Amino acid sequence: MKTTLYLTRHGQTEWNIEKRLQGRGNSPLTQEGIEKAYELRKRLKDIPIDVIYTSPIERALHTAQILKGDKDVEILSCEGLMEMSFGTYEGRKTDEISKECPEWDINLIMEGNTTLAAPEGENLGQVRDRVKEAMDHIIAMHKGKHILVVAHGITLKALMYYFKDEEVNQEVMGQTTLTKIEQDVDGTVHIVYKNDSTHFSNQAKQLGW
Repeated sequence: MKTTLYLTRHGQTEWNIEKRLQGRGNSPLTQEGIEKAYELRKRLKDIPIDVIYTSPIERALHTAQILKGDKDVEILSCEGLMEMSFGTYEGRKTDEISKECPEWDINLIMEGNTTLAAPEGENLGQVRDRVKEAMDHIIAMHKGKHILVVAHGITLKALMYYFKDEEVNQEVMGQTTLTKIEQDVDGTVHIVYKNDSTHFSNQAKQLGW
């Protein structure tokens, strides 16, 4: 029996709008972030979900709690799904960092650079390693089930790398969009749809990132 995974990113936060690096830090969901999480919750209402895994960081956990709605499912916290650590750069605006340290460019990480890291932070290679360990465990524990994963922008890029998405370096998942992946018993992966926002009542381009 195939295993079905639904992936989403936490709702919009204040720091998303301000283009501040969140990493392991946190900024609360904006009102728009909450409203769009409720729109995704409505979409998920009639979709079978057996378990929800979330990053323990509050913005993701809050989103997961909204998405659970009336479903009788467990929300499990998984440290392997946390956002990339940006070390001493967390909470700072990217344009300020670029002026101080031009060689550190978040776009390089988004495009697949696996070695660039903020001071005292992680690189993408390390994120991919811990995401692989987490997903190997999650899938092994819930074979044949329907799993919802709530994570973060760069964590989701690592997840899509895990699922061998050829476009992984070309896009970043929008907040509370939905991606559906099916994995056959033999491990073959099918990306049914990704970064889908058709559940939003307002399709305006998101602010910040």
